[in-house]
Amino acid sequence: MSDTGVEMKIPPSSQSHFAQFEKFTPDDAAPFDDEFKRLAASQEWVPGSQQYTTERTIAMRAEIKTHYFSSSQLPAASAQLPAASSISAVVTEEDELMGYRALCDEVGLPCYDTIPECKRELKKTLVNIIDLIDVRRMIDVRPTPPKVKVWKDFEAFRAYTLQDEHRIDKDEAKEDGGYLASLLQHLRVPGSRGRGTRRKKRKGLKGPRRDKVSGGVTKRYQD
Repeated sequence: MSDTGVEMKIPPSSQSHFAQFEKFTPDDAAPFDDEFKRLAASQEWVPGSQQYTTERTIAMRAEIKTHYFSSSQLPAASAQLPAASSISAVVTEEDELMGYRALCDEVGLPCYDTIPECKRELKKTLVNIIDLIDVRRMIDVRPTPPKVKVWKDFEAFRAYTLQDEHRIDKDEAKEDGGYLASLLQHLRVPGSRGRGTRRKKRKGLKGPRRDKVSGGVTKRYQD
């Protein structure tokens, strides 16, 4: 349990998203990016491809739900569930509130009384979502619980999260409760001066457009 009273519920390895794949042995203590790259290589997903982005988003979505929002993380419940069942487990309203409160706790925010309050304050915090996953994946292998980095420089945060390998699929992020999507916000393209500019640039583009957003909890930086 953390200093603020939020319980750190660690799911058993059998419930990991990575345990679902054939010819792949998951390492539950490995950082998410290392684990996903190893999984992608085993499944022959090409980095930079749409499939790679989609599968990475699905993995992030499952990890966020498993580590923060699933009642099946509790020992009494997990003992009765089959492998990987936490990914599809029903999340109660109480689970959802506790999940958002746990996210707030991880980034140094107060544990608010309602889900909307938690979501609103999380949106004001510059945090990379992978850090939120890794702090729970690696807690058992570190004597001192790691701290999630809260960014202060918006431009540096944007440059980091807009790297191609850090993009995620917005449509997939909305699935399975939308918990991953609730932590995302579009980052303005450098050089644009408003929505009108973005519309003008997009006007005339041909073919389907696949939305991708950065993998971070974001707030537009202000002095």
